[in-house]
Amino acid sequence: MAQPLGTAAVLQRPVSAHVMDYALPAAILLAVLVVLVPVPAPVVDLLLAANLTVSVLALLGALAARTPLEMSVFPTFLLGATLVRLVLNIATTRLILSRAALDGSAAAGQVVETFGEFVAANNLVVGAVVFAIIAIVQFVVISAGSTRTSEVAARFALDGLPGRQMAIDTEAQSGALSRAQARALRLDLQRQADFFASMDGASRFVRGEAVASVIITLVNIVGGLAIGVVEHGLPLERALDVYARLTIGDGLTSAVPALFVSVATGLLVSRSSQSVDLSSEFGRQFTARPHVLLVTGVFLALLSLSGLPFLPLAAMAALTLGAAVVLGRRRRAGAAPGEDVDAEKAEAVLAASPADNLMTEDRIVVRLGRSLVGLVAARGPLPERVTALRSAVAADLGIVLPQITFRDDLSLPDRGYAIAISGDIVVSDDIPAGRLLAIAPPGEPAATDGQPAIDPLSSRGATWLSHAQAETARRGGATVLDEAGCVARALESAARRRADRLLSRDAASRLVESLRAVQPAVVEQVVPGVLSIARIQRTLQCLLREGLPVRPLSDLLEIMSDHAAEAAEPWQLAEIVRRRVAGTICRRARDPQGRLTAVRLSGAALATLVPAAGTGPARPSAP
Repeated sequence: MAQPLGTAAVLQRPVSAHVMDYALPAAILLAVLVVLVPVPAPVVDLLLAANLTVSVLALLGALAARTPLEMSVFPTFLLGATLVRLVLNIATTRLILSRAALDGSAAAGQVVETFGEFVAANNLVVGAVVFAIIAIVQFVVISAGSTRTSEVAARFALDGLPGRQMAIDTEAQSGALSRAQARALRLDLQRQADFFASMDGASRFVRGEAVASVIITLVNIVGGLAIGVVEHGLPLERALDVYARLTIGDGLTSAVPALFVSVATGLLVSRSSQSVDLSSEFGRQFTARPHVLLVTGVFLALLSLSGLPFLPLAAMAALTLGAAVVLGRRRRAGAAPGEDVDAEKAEAVLAASPADNLMTEDRIVVRLGRSLVGLVAARGPLPERVTALRSAVAADLGIVLPQITFRDDLSLPDRGYAIAISGDIVVSDDIPAGRLLAIAPPGEPAATDGQPAIDPLSSRGATWLSHAQAETARRGGATVLDEAGCVARALESAARRRADRLLSRDAASRLVESLRAVQPAVVEQVVPGVLSIARIQRTLQCLLREGLPVRPLSDLLEIMSDHAAEAAEPWQLAEIVRRRVAGTICRRARDPQGRLTAVRLSGAALATLVPAAGTGPARPSAP
């Protein structure tokens, strides 16, 4: 007989999953029983040992986690850990108050006894001071800092959520991310916001527990003295020795695991969202600059001669100086003479194997000479310029540039660059060292006191100037570009000149799908019944080839669908669209004063030019 689907699914789960299903409810019921029913001392020892084990696991897990989301259950764990320590406090307090007069220091079990004797150095005052220090550090330093960090992290995570979601949507529309990747990033972003919001509230448990532990300890001491002196007739000194010692041991038994959990909380909420290993990142950042270690070693060596203990300071000075020497040699060996380390790192990241370069089809590739590789290093200026460029092109032309790949190219001049689209070099140039590119305002001549150049975007005259000359030109209204600005402007020129080749079939499909999300009726009436994606793509390519924008796409689709039967070829349909958007063309062609410069041709000239220019399939872009 066939089993129901639900039963089969349950039976297919591993045994460990069934065990975990019952573990949490069983733990909660056990906690309730510990509160209501007296627990023998050996069982309390086992529970206290388990509490210490879990707190150590939490601390080491927080250290090993590469991102906070790897411990996304930590807010719930904080509540559970607080409940467990409260239950254990009740169990040990019951044993201390009921059995201490009879069993002495063994009344609450061996764990409490050991903490009261060994950790407190078998001294009541020492134990009280150690407990007070742990409680103060946990409450004033760690818990307060964790609480504040949680508040700030939660606020920034929630405030930045819309912007990050828009960034993911933009990358998905540009093709840099697949749908699955974008969905995973959105889910990860939501989980991150939920985590920090939960930690904002859960961190209060840690701070409140630090206060509660001090109050519970004071109550236990007062209650123990009252029971020992009044009920059992013990001398005050004997009662104080027994009950206070056990209470201090009980307090330390709870305070030490609580301290571990507090530190784990601080580690998690202070971690960045980047996936890095804390231990390796800590060592890398603190040893990244050998001269800092060198100065530290010299300071310790001088300090050892000041009358302070010589041996420990001298040992630390020797260790620090030795580390500085070793790291300095390693750094010099790893970098070429005269080469910036950041540029070396960037080159290592950019460089790809020949097989990778051959198998990867990149629409836009920016190749950089050796001295320009640093522009795309960590925190380099070029990626930020490219982000702004993508937004500008999308707003102007209506297309989203595909992913832009940066590669180092040793065949280029040291300060040269080349921009290729679909494998063809569109723009290439050299950037003189120590020079800035000054582009004259429209209608004005370029400066004559430098090396002549041409603006790749506007084809206006430009000049390579020194920094001082460029500052003077900037005050005169010229546009001044540094290295990153020159490459970004050349990239914009290449993208605009080859915009039709950047609109692939996939890119056109994504544009239509983006429109479907906001205006589904328009798309459903046109695609695919009236116009196919291929025909839409080729028509839009004709418009882009003439420098016309393909936005708003909804208006263009309506025009194309209305006249689809009249035009057999994409270029013919593009001509119809162009006549319908004549106002947009005129607005784009006007000068800053609003004037439109035009040339009127005779009928004979038109009869000669039109057949040669457009009666046939759309021509490829001019080089």
